Amino acid sequence: MARYRSKAWRSYDPESSGSVEAPTTLVLQNCRILGIDPGSRRLGYGIIDVRGPDCRCVTHGRIEVDGLPMAARLARIHEGVRALVLEHSPGEVAIEKVFVNRNIDSALKLGQARGAALSALGEFEIAEYAPRAIKLATVGSGGADKLQVAHMMRTLLNVEGRLTPDAADALAVALCHAQQRKLASLIAGHQGVAG
Repeated sequence: MARYRSKAWRSYDPESSGSVEAPTTLVLQNCRILGIDPGSRRLGYGIIDVRGPDCRCVTHGRIEVDGLPMAARLARIHEGVRALVLEHSPGEVAIEKVFVNRNIDSALKLGQARGAALSALGEFEIAEYAPRAIKLATVGSGGADKLQVAHMMRTLLNVEGRLTPDAADALAVALCHAQQRKLASLIAGHQGVAG
């Protein structure tokens, strides 16, 4: 996330900006968003419906691939993601970016799993978000743990029943994207009024 050295934004006074007015209502297109939390052992997915300012969980879960040879894992991830797209018809897709830690082998496997998921989504423009950005947008803290993410997904999306950490993370990816859409719409609406 960008940090700004200038403090000029703190002195912004909307009353002194002439006749420009901020939009009073935010109009968003309704949309179904597929969020993906990639993994080489299991891939979490979460699908939400965005209706105006409201978001609702449609489904969530995970695609289990642990114990299979790597090529079979990748094939199953591809097939599973493709089946989700065909069954639920999302309009947009968001995926978590790969976090590279000290273990290069794990990062490579995660990248392969992520690539298998992406290969099933060829017709979509994919939105990508860093793990810290997702947590910041959905929990309010970039350092939130998995329990905090799951709690917020239950609260914000009224999720009932069992919610695995992978599915909670995927719902957070989808919700982060929904919030980015709202922000982009607000900015576009404001620029339209100003222009």
